Amino acid sequence: MTMLTGEMLRFLTAGRTHVLERNGKPAFVYLAEDGTGHMKLDTGETRSGRWRLTDDGYATEWDSGHAGEWRLLPSDDGIEYVSRDGAQRLKMLGVFFGDSEGLAA
Repeated sequence: MTMLTGEMLRFLTAGRTHVLERNGKPAFVYLAEDGTGHMKLDTGETRSGRWRLTDDGYATEWDSGHAGEWRLLPSDDGIEYVSRDGAQRLKMLGVFFGDSEGLAA
């Protein structure tokens, strides 16, 4: 299984908004270049916190106390978010440059 790492991983994360399919609805994650992160879940809940690249993905620490580690894996349908423990898989629906949803505002 090929993982996105290095410059490709940085290109797809830093300064980008990811649209993910979660429970059949879109969720949004904005990973700012300064290491801040903002998320809007499919339920409407919002979170802010910090993120950092790892060797094969990225890790988040949200102000709510939630934390996660994710890998971005190519699949037949595009790119999937896969949690470090493999318990969660989310389909990436799109990637936008900048804070396309105004999550940092």
